[in-house]
Amino acid sequence: MAEHPHLAIASGFYDALAKGDLDHLRDQLLADDVVFHVPGRGPLARDYTGKEAVLGYLAGLAQATSGTLRLEPERFLAGEDHVAAVLRIHAERDGRTLDDHGMQLLRIADGKISERSSYPHNPYAVDEFFA
Repeated sequence: MAEHPHLAIASGFYDALAKGDLDHLRDQLLADDVVFHVPGRGPLARDYTGKEAVLGYLAGLAQATSGTLRLEPERFLAGEDHVAAVLRIHAERDGRTLDDHGMQLLRIADGKISERSSYPHNPYAVDEFFA
């Protein structure tokens, strides 16, 4: 069985994040009207709409964690227009460590990520970590 075409887009997204390659994300992987849904009650929780808002959010995460944030996919589940990424989430900040699992659901349209929804296992720990 051939690999689902959306898996390359999803894995490319996490590879670019790991490398801090925001240019590749902007130019190759994100739709112009992309929306990232960030859950919770913390300071980062809201919807980020458009490439610049999403890239600003991602750059802010990297800055807040001094580049230690890692979203490490453990497996992908692909469907018709979505890819679910089961992740390990790790970061360090101000002497604290975030070590959680979660899932991110990516909607793919026209070969690009058009929407991302995050589902951390412990959203309260994520809120507290970034507060």
